[in-house]
Amino acid sequence: MNAKEAIITALKEYRAITGLRSYLIEDEDDINSAAEKNYFCKCLKTSAAALRHCEECTSENYRNALQSDRVCMYSCHAGLVKWSMPIRCNGFNGVVISEGVITKQQVKDAESWVHYLSEHYNVRRDVLQDNYKVIKEMTEEEVNISIKLLKDLIDYQLAMLAAHPVQG
Repeated sequence: MNAKEAIITALKEYRAITGLRSYLIEDEDDINSAAEKNYFCKCLKTSAAALRHCEECTSENYRNALQSDRVCMYSCHAGLVKWSMPIRCNGFNGVVISEGVITKQQVKDAESWVHYLSEHYNVRRDVLQDNYKVIKEMTEEEVNISIKLLKDLIDYQLAMLAAHPVQG
């Protein structure tokens, strides 16, 4: 197992615990926002403009995480709360990007926000509305705990890799 495989293992464990998907970006050229598995985002990205905005947002936050060398929380172009986490281990550099979540207030404002996104990106409102309902809702405290869990799982997998390197 190498560092990338250890991180991917941690991301799978994180998803099993939280239900949130995350993905690893090793290089800015690897950004492929269309491959993100969140159904709301997939529906929104049927719009070329939404896909472009998503990739710009992901790219900016990938760079911010690497430059600041700390977890960066942000609101993506579609209003979802996301975080980017830099990973540096024995010459391996990358950033983990989280699946977006929403706040209680965003749940209350869902109809008007979905209407705005539908009009702005010319995407069917009913499809966006159905998929907006399944986005995980979290408080700020839950987000912070979730980020800590993700970091701890990655740290654990990387520590196990360092303690038990596979000879090859």
